[in-house]
Amino acid sequence: MKHFHCQPPTAACTHEVQVCKECLTVWIESEFQSKVWDQIRCPDCRSQMQYEDIRKYAPPTIFRKYDRLSTKAALETIPGFRWCTIKGCKSGQVHDAGPEAPIFECMKCRILQCVVHNRRWHEGETCAEYDYRTDGKQKKAEEQASKKVISETTKKCPGCKWDIEKNYGCDHMTCTRCRHEFCWVCLAPYRPIREHGNHMHRQDCQYFL
Repeated sequence: MKHFHCQPPTAACTHEVQVCKECLTVWIESEFQSKVWDQIRCPDCRSQMQYEDIRKYAPPTIFRKYDRLSTKAALETIPGFRWCTIKGCKSGQVHDAGPEAPIFECMKCRILQCVVHNRRWHEGETCAEYDYRTDGKQKKAEEQASKKVISETTKKCPGCKWDIEKNYGCDHMTCTRCRHEFCWVCLAPYRPIREHGNHMHRQDCQYFL
């Protein structure tokens, strides 16, 4: 019986001791390597083994790994805690990640990082400017919106096909590029043939039919 511990594997177990120390140690090692680290259970009743259970029965190498993962998980529950994102640096600290504080400076490696994008700080650019430069979807959406505005507010000169925007004034347009005169409404060449109120226009313009 000296190989059997005097208590079940966990405090939640209600059964008698049914596995020896050596077998429980092997069991914990096997479960640690094949399961999620915090889901190791009693081999008999499947009650979850807690930190003290693992510390008591696990091989030293397994417990060190378990302890490291347990500590990491505990730190990550602290509001505002962040790990350094720089490769090779394993430091972490609490940081106010509000929109007014996007810059994270690691206390260990001292490298500035962006908490919005989880990378080195984009020196010389705000987060919005970085997004615009790197986000192809945003650029494409803006280009499409711009093309839509152009199509809705401009027309091509009948003479040289240059895009012309009309902001105000009458419908008598003169292209600034080729000096072609035309009607904004129907694009017909502008010739002062007859008077329509205060507007001189060619007789076959659809605007006056």
